[in-house]
Amino acid sequence: MVSGQTALQYLMSVSKKYRQIATEAIFECLRLGYPLNDMEITGKARELLRKRNALG
Repeated sequence: MVSGQTALQYLMSVSKKYRQIATEAIFECLRLGYPLNDMEITGKARELLRKRNALG
């Protein structure tokens, strides 16, 4: 994370509305071996939201 920020600190800085998808994005980044940075997490969260909206 940026400047020593932990994943928990990142989640707490995200709006409550988006914490669930941000959590899922962090786990997905870890699973895929992506670096944990704002850009990767945000991109993965947007991808997950697009998939959800397409399904639902």
